[in-house]
Amino acid sequence: MTLDVLICTIDSGIARVPLVLAPPTEGVHYVVSMQYTSPDSLNLIPDVLTSRADVTLTTIEGRGLSLNRNNALAHSTADIRVIADDDNRYTPDDFTSITNAYREHAEADIICFAAESYEGKPMKRYPSSVMSFQQAFRQGYYPTSMEMTMRRNVKTLFDERFGLGSEHLCAGEEDVFMKDAQDQGYKAIFVPSVIVHSRFHTTGCDFLTSPLLQRTKGATFRHIFGTRNAVWRSIKEAAYHAVNNHANPFVILHNMIKGIWTLP
Repeated sequence: MTLDVLICTIDSGIARVPLVLAPPTEGVHYVVSMQYTSPDSLNLIPDVLTSRADVTLTTIEGRGLSLNRNNALAHSTADIRVIADDDNRYTPDDFTSITNAYREHAEADIICFAAESYEGKPMKRYPSSVMSFQQAFRQGYYPTSMEMTMRRNVKTLFDERFGLGSEHLCAGEEDVFMKDAQDQGYKAIFVPSVIVHSRFHTTGCDFLTSPLLQRTKGATFRHIFGTRNAVWRSIKEAAYHAVNNHANPFVILHNMIKGIWTLP
């Protein structure tokens, strides 16, 4: 069983990519998709990315993380694809955990795993056992891209309206991807094995201070749950932050409702 680690980066982030590479491991290949906003950034590509036989480097001009992920997927040929960023860290044992999970769960097209910080702290509260993605979602699990893996047969793409660098919506691409994939008939599960370490920060940490992120969450709710349920969930979200974080619920709700109506 072969495995592609799909590393997305932009401009100067390419300098961090060599730190993502584990020692050469049989059956493991890296696809590095570098977005650049200026041709000068191409001069920053480290030599190791063009000299290692287990690395494929592809470049694409512009911005948009979902566009970048789709470019990486287009260049992947392995049995299993692992979604990655330029601040992730892997060991050969992590890759073994991934391939073992796919051998054990032959019915799964997509498997989400757990992640930890560099210091070994869980990135979030994870379900404690193997379960369907729908069960994990109902328990409050929302996937982060570095937790997501999929078989080569999965043809779902990331919605380029969502994600960092997109014109109007700065996040939500993972949740939208999982919704779209399951609607297309792919079976997804959660496995509580840790497969990656990364820095302890996600876009969602900025929710209370970012009107753009609040709008994005409203739009994501609409894509996943439909308009009526998205409005109801936005009301609950605003109320939660009013009670627990002393935030202004009317500002949050206003921004989330704007996001709901962002989508056509």
